[in-house]
Amino acid sequence: MEVIIQILVYGILIFLFVFELVLSILNYKNRNAKIPESVIDVYEEEEYKKYQAYTMANFKFSLFVKGFDLLLIIILLVSGFFHWIHKIAHQISDNYYLSVLLFLFFYFLLSFISGLVISYIKTFKIEESYGFNKMTLRTFILDKIKSLILTLVLGSALLYGLLAIHQNTGSMFFVYSWIGLTIIIVLMNLIYTSLIVPIFNKLKPLEDGSLKDKIETFAQSVGYQIDKISVMDASRRSSKLNAFFSGFGKSKRIVLFDTLIDKMTEDQIVAVLAHEIGHNKHKHIIFNLFQTVLMLSIYILVLSLFLNQAIFSQAFGFENINLGFNLILYVIILSPILSLISIFTAFISRKFEYQADAFVKNNGSSEDLIQALKVLARENYSNLTPHPYYVKIFYSHPPIANRIDALK
Repeated sequence: MEVIIQILVYGILIFLFVFELVLSILNYKNRNAKIPESVIDVYEEEEYKKYQAYTMANFKFSLFVKGFDLLLIIILLVSGFFHWIHKIAHQISDNYYLSVLLFLFFYFLLSFISGLVISYIKTFKIEESYGFNKMTLRTFILDKIKSLILTLVLGSALLYGLLAIHQNTGSMFFVYSWIGLTIIIVLMNLIYTSLIVPIFNKLKPLEDGSLKDKIETFAQSVGYQIDKISVMDASRRSSKLNAFFSGFGKSKRIVLFDTLIDKMTEDQIVAVLAHEIGHNKHKHIIFNLFQTVLMLSIYILVLSLFLNQAIFSQAFGFENINLGFNLILYVIILSPILSLISIFTAFISRKFEYQADAFVKNNGSSEDLIQALKVLARENYSNLTPHPYYVKIFYSHPPIANRIDALK
């Protein structure tokens, strides 16, 4: 049985690597496919050559990162690294909870350091080479420090809670952990923009003027109450454009990147916001919340199986069950389940995007949204010819050509 567990773990790691590699190669080769007529005017010739070079740089780097991640986890599994950090954790503390948290911390620290190097190369070597990065080294370091602190504080509290529930509730672990995590998910949806985003970015209310007047006029015309429209100083980090909607009920909030305001006309921005209002009108945010809670049930069910089985730890040389190691294997084994689920969730998400676009078409100006989509594609170097298989697995939004065709 122990050998079967090892084969299963290594098989999943290699299968996922090959699966993503094949899809990435298909998507990369499709970059030379004929550009759909509806988006033929997105890039000028020189810009398209620059996009092609950017795509090649990202493709090569992503292959390196995928290969590095696979090699690293296999080395850690066969080298005795997890036994070593287990011994150190117990030397520091015999407390059950603390020793498990220390075990996971040492693994997280290694992952954080490797991720830090990868993020630095991505930001300052690739994104900066093509004019996207606006982040200084100081901002980059501060962001990573803030992320580290947030992860340690919130992650440790979450893991401690799960361990305590596991130790004290027995067969009721699934119920109590599901209730606790559901409450946390709902709270994060409510406080994300007001408490988490300001840790990294400054938010300010949209200034009075013609843009705000047009937004409010449109919102009133479709019976939507605008509570807060904020502008985020995204240009401190990147030149890419975006906007997002967060919260629900009285806490709902629209956030515009300042880069979006700089690059689009007022009518195009109104069309983008109309799209976001369309999501709200169709109750997509509420549906996504229920979808997340439903998927959470699957995650906790699989987790409850892992936390109670010593065979997973024993398969890799531990004498008894090691909860920290089982949690790490849980993440590995969960990967194929997440891949299967993502096919369904990505399909639903793409459907929602079409519905939000249709809301703009029926209540505003589809032409303004079409032009806004082209600006987004051009400024963000979007792929105009993604491979259909890659879209089905990874794309939460339909390709821009498909969205424009639907709008027309």
